[in-house]
Amino acid sequence: MVSKTLPKLPYRYGPLAIILAKPIPRGHHLLRGVSMLRKKIAGAVIASLAVAMVVTVSPQANAALKAANVASVGDQCVKAGRVAKARGVNGSDLTCTNVKTGTSAGSLLWWYADMKPFGSVEWVSSSAIGGGYGTTAIAIGEAMKKEGLLKDYTVTYKTNAPLGLGYFYDQKGRNDLLLITGFAMPGGLATNGSKLSITTANAVAGVMREAEAFAVPTNSKYKTINDLMADIKANPKTVAIGGGNYGGVDHVTVATLAATLGVKALDLNYIPYSGGGSLVPDVIGGRVAVGVSGTSEFASYVAAGKMRILAVTSPKPLKVIKGKTLVQQGVDLTFGNWRGILAPSDLPAADLLNTLKVIDALHSTQSWKDTLVAKSWIDEYRAGDAFSKWIKTENTAIINVLTDFKLIK
Repeated sequence: MVSKTLPKLPYRYGPLAIILAKPIPRGHHLLRGVSMLRKKIAGAVIASLAVAMVVTVSPQANAALKAANVASVGDQCVKAGRVAKARGVNGSDLTCTNVKTGTSAGSLLWWYADMKPFGSVEWVSSSAIGGGYGTTAIAIGEAMKKEGLLKDYTVTYKTNAPLGLGYFYDQKGRNDLLLITGFAMPGGLATNGSKLSITTANAVAGVMREAEAFAVPTNSKYKTINDLMADIKANPKTVAIGGGNYGGVDHVTVATLAATLGVKALDLNYIPYSGGGSLVPDVIGGRVAVGVSGTSEFASYVAAGKMRILAVTSPKPLKVIKGKTLVQQGVDLTFGNWRGILAPSDLPAADLLNTLKVIDALHSTQSWKDTLVAKSWIDEYRAGDAFSKWIKTENTAIINVLTDFKLIK
């Protein structure tokens, strides 16, 4: 019987992981932290590995009337034209406005009076069609269109982080270009030897976190995550595991699970793919024993009876996909992949502020809330200066984790 219990360590609120030893104060934006791992591997202690899913409180429902001094974008108000000073993103003002478009049309809401909806946007995805970056871009784009915040969009797909970020940085003088970033991007850059960094772009907002899933074909010999773990422990090289880029969130998820068994990340038979579009056929066809990716990339195939889920990494079971959590199966591990939005580094300040306002307004809308529910995404949101500060710390923490696993030097 393999040991699957991870020691809980008292980390303070930080980037990559949050393990809270003290009760969260009433009203704090964090609902809970989750445990992770420090484990001796080959005689050395992993000093910085702590990966977690962070859950934040959803925005206030629009049904709530809010006074100017406590208003957030999307809250109801009572007198058109009244201003809520410095209550918006980056200290901008909100104005009580009769919203003209979207699901809140006809409602008096605290809104950005000077906000300009986008015309056309080109999203950049650093994974192939079917991958998580593209899925997120489409979800945001569709919600924005429903709310009258965007007329149209396209998605440009690149197959890895250096190509995606490189293309993004090569575009100059563009106010219609946005890139989806996430946990996998710093690792994808580092493991490919790229000198590019997500920290040199303008950070717009972190918009969600998605649980990971371990998927197998329906006829797989593996019936539970414990079956898979037993084989990995016995002979890790014989278990072909497919996922996203080397050093990305899928790889770290597998490496973390393996570490609970005393198996080194470098001893795994991990096969990187450019996205869910190329991974899924190989999982279904049995060319890899198991696939690891975000739940949204597997959900439709599970519903169609082409795949089974051995485990999901969320704290609780999800509506979007059928499968037990790791915790339910005795593995004390929860984990999730955050994703966010970057704007070009040369975007003029006025255009950047308008972008922040548009995304902040989107976050308050019913269309975005419905998207989160439909995909079982966690509403982890931070915008503007708060996201810019967070992403710098997060980038460093991800590199530290990959170094601990000896995936990079």
